[in-house]
Amino acid sequence: MRSESEDYRCIRAAIAQIPGDLSNDAVGVHVAGLDDIYAPETHAAALDPNTPIVLGARGSGKSFWAGVLGRDETRAAAVSAYPRLGLDKVTAQFGYTGIGGPDGISAEQIDAALPAEASIEDAKAFWWASVISAVTRSAGESAAKPKDFVLQAQDWEQREALLNRHDNRLRGEGITLLIIYDALDTVARTWARRRLLTEALLEVVWALRAYRTLRPKLFIRPDQVDDDALRFVELPKMRTGAVRLTWSATDLYGLFFARIALAPDPNAASAFERILSSEGLRSADRQTILTRHWSLARDPSDQQRAMTRLAGQYMGKGSYGYKKGNTYRWPIAHLADAYQEVTPRSFLGMMTSAAKHGMPPDDRSITAEGIRHGLRAASKTRVDQLHQEFPWIKGVLAPLAGLLLPQPEQEVYNVWERTGTVTTLKADAATTGYLPPFPDVEAAGAAELFTALERIGVMFRRKDSRLDMPDLFRVAARLLKKGGVAPL
Repeated sequence: MRSESEDYRCIRAAIAQIPGDLSNDAVGVHVAGLDDIYAPETHAAALDPNTPIVLGARGSGKSFWAGVLGRDETRAAAVSAYPRLGLDKVTAQFGYTGIGGPDGISAEQIDAALPAEASIEDAKAFWWASVISAVTRSAGESAAKPKDFVLQAQDWEQREALLNRHDNRLRGEGITLLIIYDALDTVARTWARRRLLTEALLEVVWALRAYRTLRPKLFIRPDQVDDDALRFVELPKMRTGAVRLTWSATDLYGLFFARIALAPDPNAASAFERILSSEGLRSADRQTILTRHWSLARDPSDQQRAMTRLAGQYMGKGSYGYKKGNTYRWPIAHLADAYQEVTPRSFLGMMTSAAKHGMPPDDRSITAEGIRHGLRAASKTRVDQLHQEFPWIKGVLAPLAGLLLPQPEQEVYNVWERTGTVTTLKADAATTGYLPPFPDVEAAGAAELFTALERIGVMFRRKDSRLDMPDLFRVAARLLKKGGVAPL
């Protein structure tokens, strides 16, 4: 008979083996698989075919859900998870994916179809062409990419006749066609072109309301839609109807426990079942988890009991250990960005690192010190991932190393001005061609740099006007904070 300490070690090994890189693409080798699907109730509105705009920060699951909706096999699982959405009467094609390949549409294809001096009408023609490409592919009439339909898209009479024909066809079949757009931050490398393409796409999405069976779905970063320079008159209505893809603490713990319950090693799944049983809790199979008929997917009190068994109750030892925080609440509080959002990538990254840290204890699977170490690892990973999206981020954070936060804004600005951070950033952006953090490069200074960091959730302003940074970024950036986790 296995001892309880052996069960804890088996669960610890399963946590350590949870895949660390949860990055997905809508198409290609990194699409979401059936085993990857976890479906929080809060994401139902985002997957609703009637929701055209889904907002989400990096790592929140935009490309994950785009890929799930885009494939018949995984969309069938979404039907089980969200039976009220009518996804069983949906088919899907991609309008843009950010990467190429047989199923993808990349920025290179946009560049091939639209010259640098393209007008808003040219840009709208390209996006209309992406719609035409999607509807003809859905009918099996053509496998051509959007650039091949641009001329047809420019002729509004020809375009409307074609779309009306397909709209009638789909209505007769009782099918709705989802046209999915993902990775839209990759459409351009300059602010002017990105705005042109974003505004044109939003106009096309708005116009598609005229068709009953053609439903666009945009998975897009909030800052791209919140750009004040966008001039489309209906944009406020579209922003109001947008759904933000977020993960609550309950969702994140549900995902974590599901990964253990469905661990590839059957010994780990059995060990977890025994530990839960000792608390009067049950484990679950894949279908039960998918449909959320499991208390560990929806009940915070049951989740806290399970977490206490796996990690202990408090982040400190002895009679005053509670002052260091609760092991259930502490990870969420320290992994949140400036918008108080936590991504599954950061959360699972913390837990896997915690399970690899130090010697395995006999009475739990992970320790408080392991969780603190996990924050350091998650912070480094998060900044590294941000650097892929915003190549200027590390050069902006590096000069702040050693600074004690929070600080009056001028103290932060002085550091950037003293080190020539903004000047260096402008030169790098001009040399390498990446999108700088501010639209007006010539007029930008330290204040505009803070605004850019605030917009993406890396820094925030406290009520007393001092500037601060969430632990998620502060630790990797080597900034200090009284009572906070020590930097890397």
